[in-house]
Amino acid sequence: MTNAELARFDTEAQDIPLWIRSVNAALPLASQFIVHGNIRDLHPVPTSAGGTPDFHSTVQAIWDVLSANGFDGLAVYSPLDGLTIPELFRREGWQPVRAVEDALKVTTSNVGGTPAIEGLNRAIAYVATSQDPKLGIVIDYMSQASEPDVDTATGYGLAMLTSLRHVHNPSRFLHEQRDDAVHHPIFWMVDQPNDLPHWMLTGDGVRQVPIGLPELTTRAAVTKVLAPPGLPENYPARLADATEGLTVKGMISVAGFLRRTDGDDYDIEAAVRAYRVGVSENPWRNQQLKEKLQDGLTLIEKRVVGQRQAAQRVLDLLTRSAMGLTAAHQAKAGSGVRGVLYFAGPTGVGKTEMAKAIAELVFGKEEALIRFDMSEFAHEASEARLIGSPPGYIGHNAGGELTNAVRSKPFSVVLFDEIDKAHGRILDKFLQILSDGRLTDGSGDTVYFTDTIIVFTSNQGVLDAGHIDTSTDEGVKQYQSLIRQSVEDFFTNRLNRPELLGRIGDNIIAFRPITGDIASTIATRNIDNILRRVQTSTGSTLTIAATVRAELIARATQDLSKGGRGIGLALESGFVNPLARALFSLPAGSTLQVTALTEDPDGNSEVTLS
Repeated sequence: MTNAELARFDTEAQDIPLWIRSVNAALPLASQFIVHGNIRDLHPVPTSAGGTPDFHSTVQAIWDVLSANGFDGLAVYSPLDGLTIPELFRREGWQPVRAVEDALKVTTSNVGGTPAIEGLNRAIAYVATSQDPKLGIVIDYMSQASEPDVDTATGYGLAMLTSLRHVHNPSRFLHEQRDDAVHHPIFWMVDQPNDLPHWMLTGDGVRQVPIGLPELTTRAAVTKVLAPPGLPENYPARLADATEGLTVKGMISVAGFLRRTDGDDYDIEAAVRAYRVGVSENPWRNQQLKEKLQDGLTLIEKRVVGQRQAAQRVLDLLTRSAMGLTAAHQAKAGSGVRGVLYFAGPTGVGKTEMAKAIAELVFGKEEALIRFDMSEFAHEASEARLIGSPPGYIGHNAGGELTNAVRSKPFSVVLFDEIDKAHGRILDKFLQILSDGRLTDGSGDTVYFTDTIIVFTSNQGVLDAGHIDTSTDEGVKQYQSLIRQSVEDFFTNRLNRPELLGRIGDNIIAFRPITGDIASTIATRNIDNILRRVQTSTGSTLTIAATVRAELIARATQDLSKGGRGIGLALESGFVNPLARALFSLPAGSTLQVTALTEDPDGNSEVTLS
């Protein structure tokens, strides 16, 4: 061992993953390591000569550290292969003598589907106490092999107790190949710490080593290796930014997509998207979307009446997203969602209809809308419905309603109706979605929201603002200000989650109440829709006398407490129901006119056809 070899793992060496440096620094302090998290990834490890790093597995990276610290070998146990000292994990020129092989012998046969592990405890004891040879040991696939209730009298339980005895042994150090003598360590490889008994996880001499997703410095080192020759100078930095949240293996796959790109237009974002959600047409890059957005205000107002200011705010966000300028004020491209909108206002004013209009405008179909009624998620336990149950619970394999929906529709509008009725614990999930554009489900799988638009709706502040006259511009401004203050108060004071309000930002849009001419316009549109439905359903041509139409509009707009939805309900009970009765006995394909609208003694509406 040389000082140059150890210098690779110095705590100040920013080009090497933190967890590797942590293992090196902790060898004099700990004899048992719980390695968990991103354990199946590759890791960039600089060679002792410097220059381009190699990509090593987690176990191989552990051996790199031990080798630099003067170890002779690293024994590896797995339920499939038993215990071995692979050639790759041996000091050059060192071969285990027969005595070592006998001491480490563990039965590797797999009888009846159950791996035989008798003797693993003896192998651990040998590694922990033998000064020569200098060995470490890795016990792999423990999350898959160990039972929830560990029997400490046999199998893995006995091996764990043997490992702990090594931790508690007062004979601390076994060799002094560096200034501070080091233990002969035991590494338990698990997906998460709770896969081991709690008594294995803490105490003096036990060190938990989390392996996270690669940080920016690690990704930058990786991209320098992956970048093919002849690429633009800023390619490595762009790739490092765009691959936030990916493993090194994922970055290698993304680089593979880019190598197959024709021409000089290296679309890094498209390659990352292809890796995350599969190869699919990206509607955000479609020229047709830009053409539709030019006439977007008209298209939106065909569905949402009387909300010109809200429609313009929505259109601004969609245009910004289509141009790739989401979070353009930040130093680097964001990895969050395409856009977030918070619609606040009374019931029936077009909040949900606006979300449908966005889905149709951007993605070409209303079915691209994924809707959740958050009043159904008022209890903390309902979190499992959204993201799936954790391992060990009923329905674990079924996944969550939200994560499954976005996984199957990565290009979508996700609507969370009445968000203020959801439990606060569930609202915390939106921090990860809005900040990072991803969410981890109950199975530990990552679902990406980077091509979605998130829409929240609520009726916060409506009661407080109900007295304001919104028929004037000044009244509209006062109304919108009061609604916004109510939303901000909800997140800041009632929920104590100002960070979530910060993610929403200036995208709180107040929908004005339905009044006067707006109500009459909605009623007129609804009546025309009814006439078209009669034509398509019965083949009959139906018209309405001007006086009857005026009466229908007056009746439908008499009570506007339920907004546009109330107008539709009034027309359904006061016009559609009696019309259906009148048409029921008439032949299809007739030409008819509604000439009168009356009420019988019981208050039921009747229509007269001629």
